Amino acid sequence: MKLLKGGIYFLLLLCLICLQGRLSAQKSPQSVHQNTQQKAPQRPNIILFIADDLNQQDLGCYGNRDVRTPNMDLLAKEGLQFTSAYAASSMCTPSRSALFTGLYPYKNGSQMNHFTVRPKIGSLPAYLQKLGYRVVISGKIDVFPLDNFPFEVIGREFGKYAPTENRIDRKKETVQLIHDHFATQSRKPLCLIVAPWLPHVPWFPHKDFDPAKIQVPKYLADTKATRSAIASYYQSIAAADQMLGEVLRAVDKAGQKDNTVMMFTADQGAQFPGAKWTVYNRGLNVPLLVRWPGKIAAGTKSDALISLVDITPTFIDLAGGSPVKGLDGKSFKGIIKDNNNGNSSQKGHHDYIFAETSVEPHYWYNYTPARSIITATGWHYIKNYHPGRRFITHIDKVEQNEYYFDTWICDAEHNPKTKFLLDRYTYRPPEELYNLNQDKEEFKNLAVTTANKDDPEANNTLINLRALLQKELARQGEKTQMIMDGPLPKFADNSYTILQNKSASDLSFNRHRWNPDTLYISAYLDDIQNSPDRDGTSGNGKISRGAGNGGIVCDYFGNFKLFAYDGKLGLQLSGGKVIESSKIGSGENANKGQLLLKLTAQGDLEISFNGQSLLCQRLDKDLTKIKSGYVTCGKLQGQALKGRLQPYDGKIQDLTFTMNTLSTAP
Repeated sequence: MKLLKGGIYFLLLLCLICLQGRLSAQKSPQSVHQNTQQKAPQRPNIILFIADDLNQQDLGCYGNRDVRTPNMDLLAKEGLQFTSAYAASSMCTPSRSALFTGLYPYKNGSQMNHFTVRPKIGSLPAYLQKLGYRVVISGKIDVFPLDNFPFEVIGREFGKYAPTENRIDRKKETVQLIHDHFATQSRKPLCLIVAPWLPHVPWFPHKDFDPAKIQVPKYLADTKATRSAIASYYQSIAAADQMLGEVLRAVDKAGQKDNTVMMFTADQGAQFPGAKWTVYNRGLNVPLLVRWPGKIAAGTKSDALISLVDITPTFIDLAGGSPVKGLDGKSFKGIIKDNNNGNSSQKGHHDYIFAETSVEPHYWYNYTPARSIITATGWHYIKNYHPGRRFITHIDKVEQNEYYFDTWICDAEHNPKTKFLLDRYTYRPPEELYNLNQDKEEFKNLAVTTANKDDPEANNTLINLRALLQKELARQGEKTQMIMDGPLPKFADNSYTILQNKSASDLSFNRHRWNPDTLYISAYLDDIQNSPDRDGTSGNGKISRGAGNGGIVCDYFGNFKLFAYDGKLGLQLSGGKVIESSKIGSGENANKGQLLLKLTAQGDLEISFNGQSLLCQRLDKDLTKIKSGYVTCGKLQGQALKGRLQPYDGKIQDLTFTMNTLSTAP
């Protein structure tokens, strides 16, 4: 009887268990969805470490036996190493602007160093913030205007150029950010950009490297001073590697290694002749290492052709976002996924990429622009637009970091190789063509040999790449004449002119030379006010183009902004105060004509239009001098406002800035 009762109880218990199972299986779809979401994998954290001025060849994992980069080498060992990654420009600001926008320099607007992107250009932090990421940059930013790049910023101290001792993040703000974020905001995915001024010049004094034992790269002249410079450069690379190691260990300690895509790259090549500021291979070919445990096979390589404009679309893809239309770059997430299956060669990403340089906007530099095409098959075509001008950079005329360049000049007097390298640095031919598969250093210009039809393959390649470059420039919207004219002012003895929609940096001016006691600004203006046929009410059916014609004539280094808007002329001062004339009146001469501004160092201001004085006032300080910022024509640099400071709606001709006197001797 007891056995029978026990059996009954057992059967009842079994029925209850089965019933519970059925009820669980019939849970609402919402409950099932919630359960699935809880088990869904997290979106990955993304960390990008950007070294500053670092050649690909100067890492141990890329074959350098003198430098010491254990953490960079570890990243390569644990992940994927790209061999054909290239910057879009060989200067800091244009390269980083391209990286953070996914657009080539002309498309985003930042072609010369320290220049802004165009107004309202999309950027990496804005894209990822919309996808729910916390986006932080630690250290160097060097993209402008900051409104276009809404990073959360830390590490401002080591993000400054000087003192060099701070470049290693002495306060450990980067490591602390990683610890704090995952301790307090672990559910929010993190995108962190780590950007020290390493190994940018001035390099750290070499203490761990013996210059006499270093193997000098083939693209550099072997002098005692050069060896010392290389040793100091390696010392700074070692400091960058040490900082990378701190970041890697912080991620590991936070338990986030498996859920973090870790990338390492550089913005361009090192500050040596034939590297930074040029579109030679050593200026553009950068390291690119990617680690993602479980998603990327360890210790693998890819020769897929990558541009740094691919970084932003790749990050968007990794974050789960949809592709952004109109970007020049494209995601290489697929290469990462394929790599996990053991594929080491991926040539299908880009057939070719584009790169350029316009040199820096300093008054002591010559404007020597170049545009280039690099193909997946290993060809490199370069077009130099001012081959007759001497090439000048910091290396030979300004900083002379480590003071090695003078030894090249002396050595070139008796050493043919040094003379070749010196000549190669100083002047550029109109065209250059290199086969990177056979000539990584780019010493044999095949564009010269093709003139004699000595190399049919190179000759056909030259013709094809010449046409491809023109096609690419047309796609971007940049014309040959625009490149030839350049963004710099047209200087005369006592004056300079700026074309409409162009601007120049204060770095373009010798402040000792351009130091006016009296400043004159002159131009011929069209459309400074609404006319009856533009307000949408006239019989000809024309529609108004906005609140009014005209707009900003020029921004003078932030001292003041000169405008001609809605029939009035005036200035907006740096604090926001507006000084303007009354309405000019009506008639044909009221809508177009000659503008003349006169401003003295004592603050005496007079603005006239078509010979009629419209505004006279005494300002309280000297606004004639150059200061940090831009001088522009018809726009604000990096901004597009409305009203009197809107981009000029009309035509500005011959905007000229003259110092001290309008009459000059021929």
